[in-house]
Amino acid sequence: MFQRPNAHVDYLNSEQFAKDLFKLCHKVRSTLEHEPRVVFIQSPCYIFGDIHGNLEDLHFFSDNIWRLGMSLTAGNFLFLGDYVDRGMSCLEVIAYLLSMKLQNPQKVFLLRGNHETRDVNGWEEHYGERSFIWQCRNRFGDDVGYRIWEACNQVFDRLPLVAVVDQDIFCVHGGIPRPISYTNPSSTTTRIQDILNVPRVAGINPPYEHEDDAYQQVASDCIWSDPASEDQEMNSVDPTTGYGESLRGGGAICFGNKAITDFLQEQGFSYIMRAHEAHAEGVAVSKGARVFTVFSTSRD
Repeated sequence: MFQRPNAHVDYLNSEQFAKDLFKLCHKVRSTLEHEPRVVFIQSPCYIFGDIHGNLEDLHFFSDNIWRLGMSLTAGNFLFLGDYVDRGMSCLEVIAYLLSMKLQNPQKVFLLRGNHETRDVNGWEEHYGERSFIWQCRNRFGDDVGYRIWEACNQVFDRLPLVAVVDQDIFCVHGGIPRPISYTNPSSTTTRIQDILNVPRVAGINPPYEHEDDAYQQVASDCIWSDPASEDQEMNSVDPTTGYGESLRGGGAICFGNKAITDFLQEQGFSYIMRAHEAHAEGVAVSKGARVFTVFSTSRD
């Protein structure tokens, strides 16, 4: 289907595709439940930013990077989140990526982005036909479409939040979380320990009843935060913590030079690699070449 999608239009609109998606989500859920919220992987590693339902660009990567298939390509594959919404092939993209995860669980790693939450990928009023829930319902009807959307979100609830490459490169969708010690002075955990303590099943936005407020904040910071702009560094970032309010609103934060320095020193890391922001060139370097932003769809 992925190699020749035009030849499989009937299948992609069929009840059988819906059944296959249900089976795929069920199998991948159990695989992800055995992964920690922080996965530790080794180089060589190919790292991809936002895909956003863009099957054509994902196909371009498969033609040029894993031409023989992921299993026969040296190295690991790390995707930094935002697989759905905005593009018009969300179901095909998520089906392909989950299939690759199922076939290559020790080579393919899928992190969670802010669009892998129900509040965002269910926001049909904002995204219209480009929203994931609209595409599910339009493809399979209201009842089956809603159940497909929920089954995919059940998978998203189990995605790890962070990957660390070679114990040196911190990879995340948005950015570094604020320490729990800011709200709980008695806490002595590191940021990596804080992320590891996020529940294995977390809704984030909206949260489940079992989610603690402090760990919901950690998870939310991971998927929503951005590096501070120069203007934010001067005007809105707290000089004592290095964090400030994000222009995105909704409680999101930005992280400045002090926050980055403190975090990298605390964990012994050298770099932060993240996605979440569109750049025409696909890659941007900031904060003294310590933060790399990767954006992997050409249609945003």
